[in-house]
Amino acid sequence: MRILFITWLNPTTTDYALFLARAWQELGHEVHLLAPEIENTAHYRSGVPYLLAWSDPLFRQRVMDRRTEAVACSFQPDLTLVGGSPLISPSCMARLRGLTSSRIGYVISYNHLFSTAAVKAIQQSDFLLVHDTYLLPLLRGTRYGRREHVFWRPSMADPQEHRPLSLSAWDRQAYGAEIAFIGGCGQSRIDTLQPLAQHDLRIWGGRQWASVPGLSACFRDEPVYGLKKTKIYNAAQIVINMEDGEKQINAFSERVPEVLACGGFVLTEWRQDLERTSLIDGESVAIYHDRNDLCEKVRHYLAHPAERQRISEAGRRIVLREMTYAVGAAKLAQQFEAVLAARCCSAQPQG
Repeated sequence: MRILFITWLNPTTTDYALFLARAWQELGHEVHLLAPEIENTAHYRSGVPYLLAWSDPLFRQRVMDRRTEAVACSFQPDLTLVGGSPLISPSCMARLRGLTSSRIGYVISYNHLFSTAAVKAIQQSDFLLVHDTYLLPLLRGTRYGRREHVFWRPSMADPQEHRPLSLSAWDRQAYGAEIAFIGGCGQSRIDTLQPLAQHDLRIWGGRQWASVPGLSACFRDEPVYGLKKTKIYNAAQIVINMEDGEKQINAFSERVPEVLACGGFVLTEWRQDLERTSLIDGESVAIYHDRNDLCEKVRHYLAHPAERQRISEAGRRIVLREMTYAVGAAKLAQQFEAVLAARCCSAQPQG
């Protein structure tokens, strides 16, 4: 298959698309990644057009529309995956059908179903790719604007990126902590983390953390991605995974398999999608259900390093066996091929 994937590629925001693309390429598929931060820089290196492309969302989308159509005409993809909110206009999605024979898939990473742009993107899509299983019964169907093909993208890890490291003394000083949290600042997260400030807590994320009373001293004002993030996973005694309820309902973050793949210990907020994995609380992952439970389990696991190691080792075995991009990408590729096969069947004349 030839796959055109239109997505954000800023590593400080998300990098799952890079790992998926590499896994598909290793399976023998051709993948072209198209990102606004790369394309705008490449085609508008200086001057007013470049500034407009970043300051005016409508102008940026028009730039992406024109660039996408040019790339699609040249690449002639079998599938076009549209991420973001979305990054190209619904009219561009419709035009792509006339320019290519591509099937259009809309990638829904967060649950922004009620935005006008998301609704129009769903209407223009042949299939949907969602991260949260909460969306599956809402979107899957054959009537009332639903889609027959709605696929789940679970959280995964890339063992080439997320792996155990031998850390230097400097690394442990820079990234080590009793508790590490990586993520944006929100009131529920503030309320949950404030009782943990009595421990050696370090927070990496948006700069809003710098002005939060009681937590500002825990904040590290530096971008976190790539090797630095892997070092944090390795150096922390406990990595907290806390979800954003406005963006996800059943889903859990990539943080869970990533930390476990590194051999680290993750204490994650319970989400229903965890039950779709082989991870078991207290055996191969640690799960908390509310703030009091979180504080109690932090105290318990900090006091029991051997138990942390046992859980981490069991979790890592499961992740490497079942929750890698190699495994997930292969399953998604089979589902995409079913969409293409359905198109071929429907295109054949009926006898």
